[in-house]
Amino acid sequence: MVELTLLKGTYTKGTALQAHYPMRILVIEAGTGVLHMNSGDYSLFGGRVFFIPEEGLVRLQGEIGSGYWLSFSSAIFAEFLLQHLDPAAKNLFLTLSFRDKNVEESRQIYSLLEQLRREIAHKKESRFLSQYISLFLGYTTGLDGYLTALTFDQLQQVMRFKAILEQYYKTEKNIGFYAAGMGFSTNKLNTFLDAVMGKTFSSLIKDRLMQEAEYLLLHSDYTTAEIAQVLGFATTASFNNSFKRYSGLTVIQFLSANSL
Repeated sequence: MVELTLLKGTYTKGTALQAHYPMRILVIEAGTGVLHMNSGDYSLFGGRVFFIPEEGLVRLQGEIGSGYWLSFSSAIFAEFLLQHLDPAAKNLFLTLSFRDKNVEESRQIYSLLEQLRREIAHKKESRFLSQYISLFLGYTTGLDGYLTALTFDQLQQVMRFKAILEQYYKTEKNIGFYAAGMGFSTNKLNTFLDAVMGKTFSSLIKDRLMQEAEYLLLHSDYTTAEIAQVLGFATTASFNNSFKRYSGLTVIQFLSANSL
């Protein structure tokens, strides 16, 4: 589901980068040269991050001091989109685009990728890796603006929390469970979430449940009662009430507003 290759050395135009997955990212920490694509040629230099569509071969020409070539599956990207409803997220890989980062941002991005390489080597489960990729995309694209002010250790803690949340949000609603998973007290976890994400635990878990509810309502054949059960609500009525408080619409109104 994820491939990560370290880039370093001299690259010629005749050498194509290989990727087994459709979502492709090129990160240059240090180096100069040219990225050759079907759509044109693009300058390579330190701090530039490319988001590359599946449009053909990717060729480098130049001297790369340090860089990474990342590819991952559409399923992992779908997990990212569930948490980022901004159209900019959906369109990220439709055409080639890039972001230029300052020295500190570039250092953080490279540190994240170095840690990701270690996690892959340790054969971390796909759910964990999905959350890591989601964190990485949110940071590099600026869609999760709050991440830019965090230290690397804080980024790691956010990733750990999101990984636990993503795995258990349907069945575990108590903050104590997540605090234990992170080695925090409940007070420390809420303080941390408020400081780095600007939300309480209660708000974050409700947001994730309702995002999943919206997805299931629009993209599955489940009835409202079945969705309530899948998401761990005691009754269909409690799900309906929570959904209306979150979206401002009843389930029927939501479906009507999103019908083709």
